[in-house]
Amino acid sequence: MPFTLKYVALHVSDLRAAEKYYAKVFAMTLLFRESKGDAETWHTLRPEVDWDDAEAAGIAIDMVSLRRDAFVLALFRGSPASGTVFELCVGLELDEIGAVRSRLPHPTRVIESQPDSLRFVDPFGFRWAVQRSDAVFRSSGEIAGRWLDPPG
Repeated sequence: MPFTLKYVALHVSDLRAAEKYYAKVFAMTLLFRESKGDAETWHTLRPEVDWDDAEAAGIAIDMVSLRRDAFVLALFRGSPASGTVFELCVGLELDEIGAVRSRLPHPTRVIESQPDSLRFVDPFGFRWAVQRSDAVFRSSGEIAGRWLDPPG
């Protein structure tokens, strides 16, 4: 059975803004929104209930799930701890990498932009890598041709 990454869960400081950002940048669709009741009881909002409706009813949205294909990005209200995640990488087809690049809104900080890859830091403090689906994981030294040789 192949190993498959099914979802990533992140804490974000502004849940509503994060939902909008990630849905746009990665062309994801809303799976559901949830509100955390007392203790650890979660309640799922009906699909027709949007942010404005929930706020008008006094419902706090504490979790959002977005989906693209079989992958789910779960976003939780909270402050991300620095250093918890170094980088998240997604594999896409070459034309879709360009589409992600074109959908990056200001103030996204682009670290590296090549025709077949992209690295950026989003407004919520997470670093993302986007590369071809068939790209093989390699060391930075190998990519740049920087090798360490033992003395002697």
